[in-house]
Amino acid sequence: MRDEEGIRQVVFRGMDQMVGFTVIEPDKPDAEPHTHPWEQVNVLAEGRLDFLVDGERVSLEPYDALAIPPGVEHTSRSVGEHAVLFAFWPLREDRLDATAYQTEFGGE
Repeated sequence: MRDEEGIRQVVFRGMDQMVGFTVIEPDKPDAEPHTHPWEQVNVLAEGRLDFLVDGERVSLEPYDALAIPPGVEHTSRSVGEHAVLFAFWPLREDRLDATAYQTEFGGE
């Protein structure tokens, strides 16, 4: 589990994909935009969330989805209340440590 100021995230992996379940609080410090070589598909389950994608603001409300192509700069922040977000990625080597609890893949 990732537990930092204003954000809690649990990551689950399958054979070829991963999903992050993230709770973002309105007091989460703004993060600098970042990129990665993977597509990221987001589905907002609760709250409101503003994404900054390639310099453009995209506002999400519950059940909205947003696909971010590989290599596109992005960041997000909740608006007014906590937000619950599902993020879907292909299997990411840089996030495998977050799934070590899954014993079916050789974790602890």
